[in-house]
Amino acid sequence: RQDSFERQKADLINQKSILLKNFVYTKRKMTEEEDKFIKEITGFNDEYGLTSNRQLLIKKRVKTELCDLEGKANILKNEMESLGYENVQLNALQLQKNELKQNLFTLQNKLKGQLREAKDITKGLEAEKVKVSEKPQTDAECLRLKKKLEMYKDDEMENVCEALQADIEFLQMVCNLF
Repeated sequence: RQDSFERQKADLINQKSILLKNFVYTKRKMTEEEDKFIKEITGFNDEYGLTSNRQLLIKKRVKTELCDLEGKANILKNEMESLGYENVQLNALQLQKNELKQNLFTLQNKLKGQLREAKDITKGLEAEKVKVSEKPQTDAECLRLKKKLEMYKDDEMENVCEALQADIEFLQMVCNLF
């Protein structure tokens, strides 16, 4: 009998170690899947610029372009003053100045339009960011997979619990015999 009990004990310990290995393996796989999911979400956010501040970037571009245009206007003004004595050249520069003013006005309007457009795009991207961040909680497939994963966890825990309970009962029986 004792040999039989010892074999049963060895079998149960072996089963316990196999179940424990399976549990550790499953847990490691689950952690790897979570890491992979987080990397994919981060990559998606980076790819579509959901985490960067586009509005600041556009403002910097507008300021840079305005500074460049103002610098050009100052250069032209200085040139006009130096050539003020020559009437023909002055008239040509006056025309050029008027053209540049018109171009500046056109570019400012264009940049304002681009700024409005960029703000609209930013608002749309922020809305999409919110929608994407809520998707795991609202998407039917994500919810189904989450429930399935929890079910597997519960099933495995129940199996481990049952195995440990059987070990405890067996050891109690062995102790009662002696």
